[in-house]
Amino acid sequence: MENFKAIIDEYHPILYKIGRSYTRHRADFDDLYQEMLIQIYQSLKSFRGESRMSTWLYRVALNTAMTFNRNNHKRQNEVAEADIARLERQEEPISEARKTDWDVEMLYEAIHELKKDDRAMILLHLEGKQYCDIADIMGISKTNTGVKLMRIRKRLQTILTRKGYERI
Repeated sequence: MENFKAIIDEYHPILYKIGRSYTRHRADFDDLYQEMLIQIYQSLKSFRGESRMSTWLYRVALNTAMTFNRNNHKRQNEVAEADIARLERQEEPISEARKTDWDVEMLYEAIHELKKDDRAMILLHLEGKQYCDIADIMGISKTNTGVKLMRIRKRLQTILTRKGYERI
């Protein structure tokens, strides 16, 4: 149990980003985060050390998120009116800190429009993972990883432009 707590303490930012990218509402995020913790705990005994802990953890967390997303597809497609109003209400001048928050919100909104596998790949990329690590986690070649990431970045730029976001 002590090992589990240390792992979660170290990799909490990864779990947070995955949870945030696969959910739109706080309640769904909380459910997914809890489900990721359960899956990691249950799977920890099967970790053989053949890959790095971070690679293994990404696989478990991403697979859990994709399954959660598939099982809650209908709820995931609902967008709360309060969220829309909050995103559209940006008429007053805002501070640099709030602009950064706005940038992050817009990026997550755009990421939500990507396919599940594409979300996983861009999250890994945004986390700063090398192509070889992304390829290992996703189970594809390093070359394929580069090509897919280039296409995903173009799709994100298209989504952000369509939403009227100018700070690309």
